[in-house]
Amino acid sequence: MRFTRRSLDPRAYTALLALAGASLITSVTTSCSSSDDRPMSENDGGEGSADAASDGALEDDVVDAGTDDVALVDAALVDASPLPIACEAAPCALALSTPLPSGTGAREEGFCALLTDGTVACWGANNAGQLGIPDVAQSASAVRVPGLSDITHLDRTCAVDGDGAVWCWGRGPFLQSDASATTVQTSPVRLALPGPANKVAVSEWVGCAILRDASVVCWGTNATLQVSAELSTSAANTQPHAIDLAASAKDIAVAYGASRGATFTTHEDGTLSSWGTAPTVGRPTPLTADGWPSPVALEHVTMVSTSGEEACAVANGVGWCWGAADARSTFDIPSAQLRGTPRAVDMPEPITRIATTQSYFVTNDYVTSVEKRRWCATTTSGDVYCWGLNNMGQAGDGTKEFALSAVRVQGLPAPAAEVKVMPYSTCALLTSGKVYCWGNNAHGQLGSTTPTLSVSVPREVVLP
Repeated sequence: MRFTRRSLDPRAYTALLALAGASLITSVTTSCSSSDDRPMSENDGGEGSADAASDGALEDDVVDAGTDDVALVDAALVDASPLPIACEAAPCALALSTPLPSGTGAREEGFCALLTDGTVACWGANNAGQLGIPDVAQSASAVRVPGLSDITHLDRTCAVDGDGAVWCWGRGPFLQSDASATTVQTSPVRLALPGPANKVAVSEWVGCAILRDASVVCWGTNATLQVSAELSTSAANTQPHAIDLAASAKDIAVAYGASRGATFTTHEDGTLSSWGTAPTVGRPTPLTADGWPSPVALEHVTMVSTSGEEACAVANGVGWCWGAADARSTFDIPSAQLRGTPRAVDMPEPITRIATTQSYFVTNDYVTSVEKRRWCATTTSGDVYCWGLNNMGQAGDGTKEFALSAVRVQGLPAPAAEVKVMPYSTCALLTSGKVYCWGNNAHGQLGSTTPTLSVSVPREVVLP
């Protein structure tokens, strides 16, 4: 493991101890595992299969987070930066992303990668322009997105080039319509931002960017006050608006789903700020929507990952997740605050990156069950661990048995620097610059040109 050993200051230690001691882990999913590779019925909006969950399986599994007083007293600050990538032989990737869904409840899957030559390659579904190539249904091999060069940053299907221009394709808030915040672009379009950008982050309805002058701007729907605390929540197609209290952010992430969402900024001092709605906002707030960036109770934060209403962060090598309450059926309306603050993820060693999915209701053979979020994480040693739904082998441990606790991904030929997840598939970027994927392949999202419907061990993506 790679550690940077130095003492915690008393305030940081006290805060971390209080948080960790109070945190428990909740179950990632309520659905039972299945080895059935049948695609879902059409009204499910995706591929895969889920058995009807039994009453026992619907109960949350609560596990100790593994951060006790003794471990904390002995712990120093963890070097939770991702492992460096050293390209062994071109083509190589530098970063991974997952496209936004093509519509509410839809789960067509795919992935994109930023390559070392400054281009972007994508593979998988293309029903909403996720590949950036018109008139192609899907691709089982990675294809370069046309018209992109000198790319320095990738988020979802948006990219920032060396001049600070932001290019987006697929479905999202791409500033291309006076009538709707969301449009579908089958090839990359340049966003009309007030200045060159360093970073961009988008959800289905809200986009944000960190500009080179250190300002932060957001646009799209303001239903959750993610665009402005001063504008009406009925503002449905807001142009870029400065978020003054978020200025000088190091990185940014956006979450949005079912009229609940939040935006997160991380800063050089390791603090995490958020604005938007509970529970996604990740902190207590007296308001339904709180548009003023305020601190989340985590320290030494190095990254944030979002999916729908879900969010996870890495803080001092520990994974913390929060978001929507765990509904047990379509008729269940639990308290929105049940998962409203960060809870620690149980892992065997410190982590560097984490990725999560949102939860879905799935109907199969007229029976509706709940598939809760799943997550995967990379560790300081370069291992990858996954937890939750595994009916397509997406946990990567060589089985299709539901992962009740974190299981180590088998068969990766090198340490991993990053991992990205979708409900039924997973991809990891290795320190060699190669990408390996596993799980369901109904949309070609494994990128290995294999005709196999699903695989439970990693296969290399054929990068262009």
